[in-house]
Amino acid sequence: MFRENIRKHYDHLSRSYRRVADFILSDYRTAAFLTAAALADAVDVDTTTVVRFAQRLGYPGYPELIEDIQEQVKAELSQTYAAPPEENTLQAKVQRFVSQDRTNIEKALAHNNLDALERILDFLRAAPRIIVTGESFAVPLAEAFARMLREAGMPVVYTSPDVYERARALAHLVRKEVVIGMTPLEGPSGVARVLRYVREEGAISLACTPSLSSQAARAAEYLLYAPGETEGTLPSLTGLYSLCMAMAQVLASEQPDFAKRADQTNRALAELL
Repeated sequence: MFRENIRKHYDHLSRSYRRVADFILSDYRTAAFLTAAALADAVDVDTTTVVRFAQRLGYPGYPELIEDIQEQVKAELSQTYAAPPEENTLQAKVQRFVSQDRTNIEKALAHNNLDALERILDFLRAAPRIIVTGESFAVPLAEAFARMLREAGMPVVYTSPDVYERARALAHLVRKEVVIGMTPLEGPSGVARVLRYVREEGAISLACTPSLSSQAARAAEYLLYAPGETEGTLPSLTGLYSLCMAMAQVLASEQPDFAKRADQTNRALAELL
């Protein structure tokens, strides 16, 4: 309810009110346990501004706004830790799929120990060039991972599944270059052929897959494995996406000027919108 109220009024809020609104929308779980004074301090406004903000949304006062936020947090916690229902309703199905993906993420952390992840990160840090490609349902993930690595300051080249584009990217491989192939496919695949070729050429081949038995997993020298168990007919890449995002975040955090560049981009974006 509080999110709908904020969205409904947002375009007509003052700048100071928007600072309060942005904090609540982006971190409402923290806001749920803050006093009006603590929230005001967090966004650098007066306490009276926070109280009036709540009233501007239609609440009698700040306690009522916080009560609404706390109800949302309680509902999320209850849904997160409750056992998925066995019924065949839409809500039950969605809850089971989400619960299954949460388990996949936990298994991904267990299967990829810290030493293995650190070794992959070392390869990426030292690589003169990183080539990322994907296929099937993993194409959007491969493209997103390449963009995240580029934002983190890595020398990344993304190549589509087009065989000629891949050939151009792989034509002049050198040692220490890293080629990352992402695929949900078990059997024969273009990614498996890419990784096999890369390995023969002496570069570093990394398969990212939800299957340990896939041809891509066997073709690559190194493996980033994230289980994709699901009751559905579509492959689940949630665990793989989480691992890729975590690695990109680590690499970005190591760039001394990353926060500054991100801030500059956000300022430019604000002017362009």
